[in-house]
Amino acid sequence: MFTPSNDFLAQSCAAAFSALAPKPTEEAANAALDQVFAIAEQSWQARRTSLDYLRGAPPSACKAGCGWCCHQQVGITPLEAVRISAYLRALPADQGQELLDQVNGLNARTRGMSTSQRVESRLACAFLSMDGNCRIYPVRPLRCRGLHSIDAQFCAASHTDPAGMRAKLEAGQLRPVYLSVPEAIFDSALSGVLMGLKRLKITLVSLELTAAVAALAADPRLARRWLGGAAPDRALALVPDKRR
Repeated sequence: MFTPSNDFLAQSCAAAFSALAPKPTEEAANAALDQVFAIAEQSWQARRTSLDYLRGAPPSACKAGCGWCCHQQVGITPLEAVRISAYLRALPADQGQELLDQVNGLNARTRGMSTSQRVESRLACAFLSMDGNCRIYPVRPLRCRGLHSIDAQFCAASHTDPAGMRAKLEAGQLRPVYLSVPEAIFDSALSGVLMGLKRLKITLVSLELTAAVAALAADPRLARRWLGGAAPDRALALVPDKRR
């Protein structure tokens, strides 16, 4: 099976947006992002099943029901937020409202938190179900798709003692246990999305997942504005840790 290079993958993903100029509709933009998801997932599937990869890479420990990594900030593009919002609207009314209630409740508690503060809060993603599964799995962000661990115990410890694990990593006592190949594949897909959005003159900014989806739920007109090039409110942006 053909496995594209990361550069080819990025260009292929960017091409998914080529027909949307000059003014992308929400429906067309969502369809283009779905195409990107499919291209990236097919690339990862081709890579992970190749003999070279199987001979040299440790197996992923990620599986359904394991949601240790779903307790942190997630950066998304405005288009990914729009896609998730559309997905929620398409759900049965009771399911969609339940998730929106979870989003709004979590946003009230986490908005403005930095990356480390969000981790240390130990609060689960609004879309994580009680049995540890993602409830927006078909449209989950590219950053989520690229995170694959080889050690679930490491992930569990990082959740229960984030400060202690971070100190051990900084001291060189531990090494990260995340696979580089899927991360590179989905980062390349994200690069393609950013290229596509830049050509459409859509503002490039990393939004915080919960805050962005909550804002779209409160004012659905934001989707058209963002796709038209308007900059999202700065309060919705991902909050990095301050440099020491």
